Amino acid sequence: MRVLGAADYELPLEVSAEVCVLGAGAGGIAAACALAERGIDTVLFEEGRFWRPQDFKPSNPWAFRNLYQERGARVALGNGWLPVNGGRGVGGSTLINSAISFKTPAVIVDDWRQRAGFDPEGTFLEHIDRVWGTIGIVKNPEIVQGMNNKVFKRGAEALGLTGDYLHRSAPGCTGCGVCQLGCPTGGKNSVDRTFLPIAMRTGNLRTFSDCRAERVEREDGIIVAVSGSVLDPESQRPAGRFRITAERFVLSGGSIGSPRFLMKNDLAPNEHCGSHLHLHPAAPVYAGFDEEIVHWEGVSQGYYIDRWEKGYLLQTGTVTPDNNFLGLPLALGPESNEVMARLRHVALAGALIHDEDTLGEVGETGLFFDFGEHDRGVILEGLRECCEVFFAAGANWVVPGVVGAGMFRSVEEIDIPDDVPFDRILAVASHPMGTCRMNVDPAEGVVGADGRVHGLDNLFVADASVFPTALGVNPQVTVMAIGLMVGSRA
Repeated sequence: MRVLGAADYELPLEVSAEVCVLGAGAGGIAAACALAERGIDTVLFEEGRFWRPQDFKPSNPWAFRNLYQERGARVALGNGWLPVNGGRGVGGSTLINSAISFKTPAVIVDDWRQRAGFDPEGTFLEHIDRVWGTIGIVKNPEIVQGMNNKVFKRGAEALGLTGDYLHRSAPGCTGCGVCQLGCPTGGKNSVDRTFLPIAMRTGNLRTFSDCRAERVEREDGIIVAVSGSVLDPESQRPAGRFRITAERFVLSGGSIGSPRFLMKNDLAPNEHCGSHLHLHPAAPVYAGFDEEIVHWEGVSQGYYIDRWEKGYLLQTGTVTPDNNFLGLPLALGPESNEVMARLRHVALAGALIHDEDTLGEVGETGLFFDFGEHDRGVILEGLRECCEVFFAAGANWVVPGVVGAGMFRSVEEIDIPDDVPFDRILAVASHPMGTCRMNVDPAEGVVGADGRVHGLDNLFVADASVFPTALGVNPQVTVMAIGLMVGSRA
């Protein structure tokens, strides 16, 4: 398998194919795989670079520069401040996620069918099953789980809560704890290591990295070409131009990149493009133990407590020591010093909410959101319960991700008021969804049931932006299944 990069091109680069896929993340690579398997001459273009496991470095500055959208500084602004993570490179966010894998909840599939006319052919669940097998989803053995996951499990069992080790697309996980920096062992089955080789072995797919799509050319109401900049892989500055001609195009720029591309090129069919941004806000809880935890070692995000009926999931988390210091919601002083001095004894988990009334918007230059009143109550309830789980596991103290809440040293001290201002909740988002939502009614969505943009016969979208609503669970499996579904029809 050979993915081409800037050093391989004679500029200007001219490419033609039957179908062009723009964006090599979970949706784009899956769509390209489905197209190639149909015998269709397909090209796949990606702005970021192609990486091998040995290329990754255990360094936040290196990862932010090379693997994250906007170098890890992308935020949504509104009645709070919400970092929005996203991957960049051949593999997209699967390069930097924790490999957590959920099948699309049945209640969500049913809702999408009724609300949006989703999956009229009834093949979506078959695509889910294929994803599950292709990316090798397993529950990792306890030997690599690490103490962070084990103590949270202990607390859940003490309270009689329903929990389990998470299914993950990382059958070869060694528990090194740096998923968010790129998997250095190859134990995580990101889409560049699974669906991409399958597609390229058909002989029907060519893959081009270091290429940022910018403009479209239209004739008689259809898109005939896309052009953009070839990027220098080190400086990320334009080093030349490329142009792709194709009969059909599949846009897979993610829930932020796809609507921006449509808006920039006057391809948005209606006001829904860029609207209905869902984010799955999540907030942390830190907990101190007598025993050594070393929460940045072991499976990243390996255990969860299912509180679907309450509107949230509790999941363990992993961050590096420098990010602990940056994210700790304590003022500099004795308590923050206590935490950092005994950081090897600190555990970390958090609450991820379904996102019922937190809505955002993608502008051409910024992201905007309003944290909903319902969702504020849900995330605060989740943080309280997360504190209780840690105390049940034997914690000496907990610190919830709420500025000003401070450190609690017993269950009785837990006090997170319902009226905490939105901007005091230290939330982060890694699951943007819904900005090119699918609906068979052209007045209610951006794309139809086959992923085709309303009003454009030869342009499709295949990524999380087409979700009709928020998903409620980690989305990578659903995104890949969407890619397969669109690629089977485009």
